[in-house]
Amino acid sequence: MQINRFNEFRLARRFRIANRMVQILLGLCLIASLNYLAAKYFGRIDLTQSGSYTLAPESKAYIRELEEPVDIIVTIPNDPEVAELQQIHQHLRKLFREYEAEGMHDGKAYINIEFVDIYRQRKRAQELSNKYNLSQENIILVAMGERTREIRQADLYEVEDNQIAGFRGEKAITSAIIDVSSKDEDKIYFLVGHGEMRLDDVDPLRGLSQLESFLRERNYTLATLDLAVDEDVPADADLIVVPSPQASLLPEEVEKLRRYMSERNGRMIVLIDPGRRHGMEDLFYDWGVLADDMAVEDVGPDFRAQGGDLIIRRFAEHPITELLVDYQITALFGRPRPMRTDPGSLKDPRLKVTQIIGTSDQSWGERDYRTQSPPQFDPGRDLKGPITIATVSSRTAGTELGINIPGGRFVAFGNSDFITNNRLRAFGNRTLFFNSMNWALAKNSLLNIATRPLESYQVVMSERDLNRILIYYAILPGATALLGLLIYLIRRR
Repeated sequence: MQINRFNEFRLARRFRIANRMVQILLGLCLIASLNYLAAKYFGRIDLTQSGSYTLAPESKAYIRELEEPVDIIVTIPNDPEVAELQQIHQHLRKLFREYEAEGMHDGKAYINIEFVDIYRQRKRAQELSNKYNLSQENIILVAMGERTREIRQADLYEVEDNQIAGFRGEKAITSAIIDVSSKDEDKIYFLVGHGEMRLDDVDPLRGLSQLESFLRERNYTLATLDLAVDEDVPADADLIVVPSPQASLLPEEVEKLRRYMSERNGRMIVLIDPGRRHGMEDLFYDWGVLADDMAVEDVGPDFRAQGGDLIIRRFAEHPITELLVDYQITALFGRPRPMRTDPGSLKDPRLKVTQIIGTSDQSWGERDYRTQSPPQFDPGRDLKGPITIATVSSRTAGTELGINIPGGRFVAFGNSDFITNNRLRAFGNRTLFFNSMNWALAKNSLLNIATRPLESYQVVMSERDLNRILIYYAILPGATALLGLLIYLIRRR
């Protein structure tokens, strides 16, 4: 009898062991199956009403077309004592989770995110600086191979009335991804042959060597254009820059530029200083710009620097000046000339002319600037301020079918000093010229990604409501625990 009981106990123990082994095996199979299904049929659902955890369809489309991985490196420090930096990191980490999830396809990650503390990770920071030739700290670097794009903190937020109104990080980052992944590089031609400022000139007053380095680092292809030699504007010209000619262009040269702008919907930036006869009056007329032969004098105390330069504080709302307006960034100009809207351009419904930069109310356009010293305002001859010193225009090219397609874009500055070597990095000068290029190339309008509102939630509760919630949260766990204890006691009996 005892032997039978022993055999029964040994059999039961083997059965329990086998049962446990089967349970473990089934559990492992379940885990493996779930992981396989999750990897094969991965999906994310955004339950927020505003779609806070969903990328725009345009961002998703561009990410899915990536053929090589894109590295996104954040060097903005995360200082726990600075609330602004903590907020930036919070918004970036939430956004980057969406990019990483969307960038994972075919078992490969096409979006790689790295946060680098440049003050603690000195070695890594030096490696990045040497590899990508970083020009500033506290940025977001987007890179694919040797192509890079830098995004500053100011590019991440929309500001209204000196208050942060929205987060536009997705638009900035997706735009940078498009830029570094694009196989086509924008080619910019700088006009030569009339005493223009040169890209290879290191002179602080007339050289553009710093501008050349800045543009080449951002993947632009630069070349020179001599219209006296070339029969026409090259077919690969995406943008033409005329940097302060010292002599007039020949009529046949101007005609080549006019054909490029009208027949090929060209893009052009012209910088003309006071006292220089440029010979481009017909081209300016085509695009609704009037370049008066005057010099702007400004005696406004807040608009004049100690060295005599002009501090630009008055900007109109436009994609070129948006960042400067939002963050109240000024620009530093030398002596400018008026560059305003030609009244005759109002007759062309396809032409849109916008004055974007102005001087103070105490300024005027001096007509006798060559002979009068010191300059004095003459109501009968001079132009009363504020004076417009930069104007942009764009034309819509209509078709016989009534469909409007984008036309050319023209930017005219009444000063060229702000892009020279000694002023390019001053205040918002570099941003102003770079934004002008982006607008002329229509890069600002490539994406239609809305700015995300900064949502904050506040729960207001009375003491009675708080006690009621505490009771609810106590009753449910307490009832569950009591029921479990009761079942345990019953089973023991």
